[in-house]
Amino acid sequence: MPRFLTDFIQACMDGLLTGALYALIGMGLALIFGVMRIVNFAHGAFLMVGMYVSWVLFDKFQVNPYIGFLISGLFLFVFGYLVYRALIQPIRDRSDFMQILMTTGIALILVDSVQLKFGADYHQTIIDLTNRPPFSFGAFTLNRAALLSFVIAGVFIVGLQQFVVRSRTGQALRAIAQNREVAPLMGINVTMIQGFSFALGIAMAGLAGGLLLPALYLFPSVGEDYTLKAFVIVVLGGMGSIEGAAIGGLVLGMTESITSAYLGQQWALAVDFILFLLVLSLKPSGIFGRQRA
Repeated sequence: MPRFLTDFIQACMDGLLTGALYALIGMGLALIFGVMRIVNFAHGAFLMVGMYVSWVLFDKFQVNPYIGFLISGLFLFVFGYLVYRALIQPIRDRSDFMQILMTTGIALILVDSVQLKFGADYHQTIIDLTNRPPFSFGAFTLNRAALLSFVIAGVFIVGLQQFVVRSRTGQALRAIAQNREVAPLMGINVTMIQGFSFALGIAMAGLAGGLLLPALYLFPSVGEDYTLKAFVIVVLGGMGSIEGAAIGGLVLGMTESITSAYLGQQWALAVDFILFLLVLSLKPSGIFGRQRA
């Protein structure tokens, strides 16, 4: 097999492993927007909180991050619901500008609070799995930790999609997303379901943060880039489309990996902006989204 083809396939494989975590992040943001029509600029900050929860569990109680991520998700679910009731619910019917200010303010408060509590130092979580040699088959290799994160993320991606499609709560979520004014006439408690959707979307970010922890350095502003990535994923897949966000995350992961392999890591973020602008210019409804009146 030619070397350029081997390198391309390896980059695609690496991108898929990362893309599954991107998909988890993007699905959380898509769920919040689809049900509430709120663009959550604090999504990356919530992911960062999930990473710190998992890191504290590892640092203080020696809980493996691949177990601690579940606690991070549960913590972020409860925390997200409290944030919704205290801060988001009062402004959910206000202007888009007010919603943007609120979620941006929440992000700043979370980042500054974590910095005050834990400092601005970088932290790294080293576990046995990250030090083991990668799986090798032929000319290709797969990082063990990234592969485990991919499998776990895949389970949650499928689980979330099936929950939204098949459960009664999922049907209520979709009913509100389609027509919020009619949903109460069908006996749906809009306030409760919207709070649940916000908490669940934040929990997805917390789960992804816990899974990303072994692969990244941890510091208070680590989530900022992931807010941008989440927006790119949601726009790429179609605003409010859960399935589109999953595909968008995989596409973004592969695109970044291929760009890094051929042009260098420094160009990966530029590709995010380029994809974002191209999709908005050429197909604003995204891959699975439909243009709204």
